[in-house]
Amino acid sequence: MRLPLTLTLLLPLLPSPALPDPLLFSTDSLTLRFEPRAGTLILELPAAAGSAPSRTAVPGIYLDGEHQRGFEPAGEPGRFTGESVDLTIERVAAGVLALEARVRDGSLRELTFRLRSDDQTAYYGTGERFQALNQRGYILPMRVDDRYGNKGVGTHKPVPFFMSSKGFGVWLDGSAPSRFDLSGSARFDTDLIVRDSSIRVVFLGGPRLATILERFTALTGRSPVPPPWAFGLWKSRDVHRNREEVLEDVELLRRHRIPASVLVIDSPWENGYNDFEINREQFADPESMFERIERLGFRLVLWLTPFVNQTSVIDMKGIDPKTSTFDEAVRRGALVRNADGSVALMDWWKGRGGLVDFTNPDAKEWWFSQLRKTLKWNARGFKCDDGEGNFVPDAIFHDGTPAALMKNRYSILYGAAMQEFVDRELGGDGVLITRSGWTGLQKFPIPWAGDNHADFSFEDGLPSVVVAGQNAAMTGIPLWGSDIAGYAGTPTKELFVRWTQFATFTPFMQVHMTSNLGPWDFDAEALEIFRRFAELRIRLFPYLYEAVHEAARSGMPVIRPMALAFEDDPEARRHIHQYLFGPDLLVAPMIRPGTSRSVYLPPGTWYDYWTREERRGPGTIEVAAPLDRIPLFVRAGAILPMLPDGIQTLVPRHSGMDPSVAAIDERRVLEVWPGTGGLRSVADSIEASMETAAEGSLFTITSERPRPLEIRFIGRQVAGPVEGGLVGGDGARGTTVVRFEKLAGARSIRLR
Repeated sequence: MRLPLTLTLLLPLLPSPALPDPLLFSTDSLTLRFEPRAGTLILELPAAAGSAPSRTAVPGIYLDGEHQRGFEPAGEPGRFTGESVDLTIERVAAGVLALEARVRDGSLRELTFRLRSDDQTAYYGTGERFQALNQRGYILPMRVDDRYGNKGVGTHKPVPFFMSSKGFGVWLDGSAPSRFDLSGSARFDTDLIVRDSSIRVVFLGGPRLATILERFTALTGRSPVPPPWAFGLWKSRDVHRNREEVLEDVELLRRHRIPASVLVIDSPWENGYNDFEINREQFADPESMFERIERLGFRLVLWLTPFVNQTSVIDMKGIDPKTSTFDEAVRRGALVRNADGSVALMDWWKGRGGLVDFTNPDAKEWWFSQLRKTLKWNARGFKCDDGEGNFVPDAIFHDGTPAALMKNRYSILYGAAMQEFVDRELGGDGVLITRSGWTGLQKFPIPWAGDNHADFSFEDGLPSVVVAGQNAAMTGIPLWGSDIAGYAGTPTKELFVRWTQFATFTPFMQVHMTSNLGPWDFDAEALEIFRRFAELRIRLFPYLYEAVHEAARSGMPVIRPMALAFEDDPEARRHIHQYLFGPDLLVAPMIRPGTSRSVYLPPGTWYDYWTREERRGPGTIEVAAPLDRIPLFVRAGAILPMLPDGIQTLVPRHSGMDPSVAAIDERRVLEVWPGTGGLRSVADSIEASMETAAEGSLFTITSERPRPLEIRFIGRQVAGPVEGGLVGGDGARGTTVVRFEKLAGARSIRLR
């Protein structure tokens, strides 16, 4: 991803060629000291209060292992020439500097950028990684790769960006496959290594990690806000073999009173991969099937990949050996080609076919014409599978991009094309979930973790997925989720329940597994627990949606690892299997079998969500976690916007929806927890604040439009009548409830 040239040239540079060594390149929060003759740099962050400036040595650029030095000014500020490499240093934006080295003869060479770090330096980010949160000590491939089973250091979603605990970020701006050696080979050396004709390294100042993320996502893009229903429960199977299995899912969810909003039909469902024609031998009378899905309050999401097959795996009656649109795609030039003009066919897990060439505008429009076939069934989302570099042939692309650079770039072109279709055709009421990606994948906008195993293993099971979601967050990917309860294998009841509880507190929640099990396929206890967490999930929707809007504004992820949320607490960084969900909920998933686990509480007062017991941090406590509970704590003073009980779908009511299905409406609930509190702006036009004084507290609530509103004051009593409100309570739980039939404007409530 190259930044627009105009962006870098419009901002002034401090040095001039006449300045002596060292040359300074500065922004408000970052300075590079460059020694042209030595070819070395110092990365400096301003001093914080009471401390010295932070400095990181940067030995410089290496060409085929040889350190480049002896640079001379090239006549323009920030430009230098060397014997084999030309160098440019430029100011990109506030707090952002970039260094670019180009091989003078334009040949493909091994280019290495090196910086130094001490043993205490931690590195966060680098994409969705499953093996660790601090990536220091690892050698990471920056290659979009399909990994089934133990991911090791590989991933579907690498991003060549990391944040140093020293207060700065580093982004390798390009799409060539590379590797990050984060002090894995040499104790103090961190190397970014790429085979290309140039290397562009972007430095982002902090010193706060949240500031670095904000600046990185300002450059690479932020997530759009998906429609509300995208944050309800999704139900999927590895395969729905027939109409009856599809209807079983939606009917049983409603029969068991499990709130859910999306039904996914995964592969196979078409006559051919990918012709977007429903397989009527697999699904009898599909029109009435899709009508029933919609009537029960579900949105329909369909699986796809970017292949058009010449030959297909016949894994369902009714699938054609050759996709009906393959010859048309060839005639239209829609598929990637070999040098001799033939289609570059690739073997993949559903047969052999050609990739759509998304660098060709005509090919993209042809693809859109095929996707439009799904609109008659009111499909509102797409599960974008594959797209990884191992599916990309060594071929010719329409825009001339070398195949080596397309191994990573293709996943972004694929996602961008699909997002364009959603934006153009679905009018803001559509969404993608994507498996593969590179820099900028957060724009497409909900990645899922791919194919993990149904177990508690740290290699590829639930613990690894808990880590992967946090790594995605530390890379500027704010919306993310995984398959309940691991895609591959058959989960135990305990694993299914524990993965459900974890998924409740991730942005995306989906049941999907090769065993095709649903919550009703275990036992009555598992079903009841699943229902309770699905109900909690939908009640928390306004709280989650507020965090989603914050991500769109600032890049702050919904999942907030301890190292990000409590950056000034060295102890907090050690606890990588717990995190904040939004600003006020501390979640500690059960990553092993058992009924208790330790939880680190950061400084401050926290409340056990289930028992309402007050606990004070900092400190590590042992928390009871019977099967029906996940350790969950609420920050003191939190104001949690919620939905009332009984909502079954986040799909808004429409004329075709069954009247018995309770759809989201204007009603809202605020849970006000003990503590000093503060201002809370809710995404759907509600503001609340708490002011505390010696004589009591004053709670103020404002709604921009008339709506039913309920306020639950936990552990507090109302001091006197409330204008327009009905005061009640739950004595057993120590909660005072104030209900407004219609609240518009502001109200103040005194508490004691």
